[in-house]
Amino acid sequence: MASPIKFANIWRIIRDIDLDAIRRDALAPFELLVVADELEDALRVHQLLHQGEPHPWVSTVRAADVQAGETVPLATVLVTRTQELSASAGRVRTIIRTRNGPVLTVRVGATGPAASTPDPGEGARIAIMSLDDAAAADAIATALLGLIQGDERLALGRQLPPIRPALFQILIQETAQANASFALTTGLAETVPVLSAPLNLGDVVILTKNQLLLGYRIALGAGRDGEPRAMIAEIVGVLGGGVLFRQIAREMIGLIPVAGIPLKVAVAYSGTWAIGRALAIWVTEGRRVTSETIHQMSKEAMVRGRAVADRLVAERATDTRPSRWRRFKGYLPGRR
Repeated sequence: MASPIKFANIWRIIRDIDLDAIRRDALAPFELLVVADELEDALRVHQLLHQGEPHPWVSTVRAADVQAGETVPLATVLVTRTQELSASAGRVRTIIRTRNGPVLTVRVGATGPAASTPDPGEGARIAIMSLDDAAAADAIATALLGLIQGDERLALGRQLPPIRPALFQILIQETAQANASFALTTGLAETVPVLSAPLNLGDVVILTKNQLLLGYRIALGAGRDGEPRAMIAEIVGVLGGGVLFRQIAREMIGLIPVAGIPLKVAVAYSGTWAIGRALAIWVTEGRRVTSETIHQMSKEAMVRGRAVADRLVAERATDTRPSRWRRFKGYLPGRR
């Protein structure tokens, strides 16, 4: 099937997005405050998040030495070896939360639901047995990113490489989920055949836009930089017109009424997930993206995509609120 989008016009797909704003958030300086009763614990968390020389944007402080400042850190990590915070650490938590700063508490030396249940004033709490555990960095990074909204997360990935795997996973999952949800919503248009083709062509534009923006965010989070248009061109070049358009063609399956909405949702999810994973491997390992790579990753993601589709369809079936599409159909001739 021929693609409805000309390769030369790719830029038109995302020209309404403020790529400079995304880049500014990715390049913005921040302060990450790591606090512990013993400075050694704070320094160890710093090393987990930035291997090598200490990063100037990460402050490690003993809880007893923290003073109330005028600025609020992007996030604060409180490290504790007891279930209840010490008086000094509790005071730090109060200072940060009074100024509406996000707080992550890392409970060391315990696991389980009780140890990882946040106390009042904590945005999140995780429990790990040791700060020497290889999984500790990923657990801390994932929880930390969960406290930060929007593209400010990209700055953490740019500056702190151990955070990048968790960042990429979150970005890919969010975008794949968003594309799946969008495909479900617009897939309901298949119940009106005369509108199916134009709405599905619009779907392809939105899905492709989200995939390109995912690649742009992954590249920025990996430490790459450049003029936004040049970066998008590089991403398209890495994917290759053939790879990108084969994925577009797969998403066009929504034009086939017999395919059904669940398959369209699963394809939107799996294709987005595959493109995101391939681009993450490219920026971190320099491996070339091929159509075979995308195809294999899409196959692997289809199991997950079908599960997402089944869940979304089931949720929609039990939702008693009128959907946007059902409300819209009420305005169509003969649909009242």
